Amino acid sequence: MNVPSDDETGKYYEDMDQIEPEALYDERTNVSRARPLLQGDVFDDVVLPGFGEEPNKVQIIAHPCAMRTGAALTPRITVAPVEPHQLVKGKGWQGSPRVMPLADLVEGEHFATKFIDVTACPAGLLARDRRIATLSHQGIYVLQQRLIKHYTRTEMALEVLRSQSAPVLTEAELLWEWLERVLTEAEIGDDEALDTEAGAFEEWMRDGSPSPQRRLRTEIHHTDVRREAQRASAERAKAREDQG
Repeated sequence: MNVPSDDETGKYYEDMDQIEPEALYDERTNVSRARPLLQGDVFDDVVLPGFGEEPNKVQIIAHPCAMRTGAALTPRITVAPVEPHQLVKGKGWQGSPRVMPLADLVEGEHFATKFIDVTACPAGLLARDRRIATLSHQGIYVLQQRLIKHYTRTEMALEVLRSQSAPVLTEAELLWEWLERVLTEAEIGDDEALDTEAGAFEEWMRDGSPSPQRRLRTEIHHTDVRREAQRASAERAKAREDQG
């Protein structure tokens, strides 16, 4: 194996993007239960099989499409452990492709996701009430970029990742909005109610020719699909209210 020189190494990592905590996270500590589980979500108190008896923090690294069959989660989801880590800033982002830095994750404490310890976690352990942080769209793209770098040593521009992920992340946003519009606060606290209504949303997304889900593949249709989803969820909420 040829080892690159220091100059070559610097060039090798020069395109890796860094991100500040304010832009990295969508929510921390108080995460909405209606938000669907997504790549980048961080959970606490998870006892990972094969990692001892102590509970860990873990981050989902599976792509959203790889962790679901329709609206249902797959039996196992790819995660990596999250451990305390020094603050990564500046050129540190370029030289740390084996981790995903998570600055200020918990009360100003810094952590990082360790890609070398990727494992499969039973989906049931990733309970909504254990979720302590979610990533913004930009944060998800940075995570994807670092995963690609770690596994392939290939640079990937964030804009390419954004264009590829836009349909599934927009769909996740629409589901989140749908659940908060249709369900009561008490129902949002009930996993079964959330899963049942997510199934109704999935049926709506797949209905028609072309379906809303298919139309999301082209970004120019996103605004129209969002408007239709808002109208459909409002009608569903009113119908439920009329039924008492």
